[in-house]
Amino acid sequence: MRYCGGNAARAPSVARERPRTITVVIGPRSLLVDEEIREPWFVAGAPRTGTTILHALLAQDPTSRVPEGWELLRPLPPPSPDPDEFAADARIPLADRELRLPGQVAGELDAIHVYRGRMHKECLSAMSFAFRSEEFTARYHVPSYVDWYQRCDLRPAYDAHRLVLQILQRRFRDVHWVLKSPVHLSAIPTLLAVYPDARLAITHRDPLTVLASLTSLVATLRWAHSDQVDFADVGRYHERMWTDVLDRLVTASTDGTLDPARVHHVHYADFMQDQIGVVGELYTALGRQLPPDTAQAMRDYLADRPKDQHGAHEYSFADLELDPAEERERFARYQRHFSVPEEALR
Repeated sequence: MRYCGGNAARAPSVARERPRTITVVIGPRSLLVDEEIREPWFVAGAPRTGTTILHALLAQDPTSRVPEGWELLRPLPPPSPDPDEFAADARIPLADRELRLPGQVAGELDAIHVYRGRMHKECLSAMSFAFRSEEFTARYHVPSYVDWYQRCDLRPAYDAHRLVLQILQRRFRDVHWVLKSPVHLSAIPTLLAVYPDARLAITHRDPLTVLASLTSLVATLRWAHSDQVDFADVGRYHERMWTDVLDRLVTASTDGTLDPARVHHVHYADFMQDQIGVVGELYTALGRQLPPDTAQAMRDYLADRPKDQHGAHEYSFADLELDPAEERERFARYQRHFSVPEEALR
């Protein structure tokens, strides 16, 4: 295990102590009951389907609250609603250093996915406080943990997630959360049990492209933490997982689990062709209007962050050692149901 991996591996033991720390600093959890999480939006979809850039654009809306990396890693004490105090919080450089470290070890990581203390961050870090998170499976090859994680009840992870949000909004008012993680597709019933009024934006892309790009990302993350990474094994793991998750998504969309009035589907190809137009459709579908000034802020965000500004992400489906025809058959039900087009494989 690399030095970076040894340091990062200590995080789970710290995370298990943080819920107890929360009760000491905040007081009994009953004091947080009045912190209601109202109609949160969740961006979900398989990794590498545009969830990160969609979440980033939604973060440009000043009426929405999107958690930053440092907040999810170090939520205590509750952050200040004052913009200047918020930006000067001493936890930001600590979290920024932690999040930048893997990219400094594996130099190509920033070309795949950028991690920073003040960037919006997905829900996995809050769920890690319950020691039930794909944050661990992505970084480390620990088969016994994977076996346990795949069987475990994720309700404690979602309860921890909700508690973190309650802490982060404690000093704010009229908070509308916009959240994101691919993991939510694998736990839709649990997500809706904890957040019964949630709205979902579900992204879609050719699953074979997803497998190739995702395997490259996870393998690179693991190279930052370990000297030994089996690329093909990482690919097979995600093939099994996402075959099951996307098949269950089809079932949830047809058996009444997902209310069509509270779900909007986004296709990667459409989104990349007209990001602002697709976001406007998303707002309308989920019951809000996209103000012109917010749309302009989103355009400015895109203009300031051109594609491949940190380098091009190079990956190949052939590296997975999987048969494309067999994989097409595995994902056929998903692609048919959601009309997901095929992409030319790299």
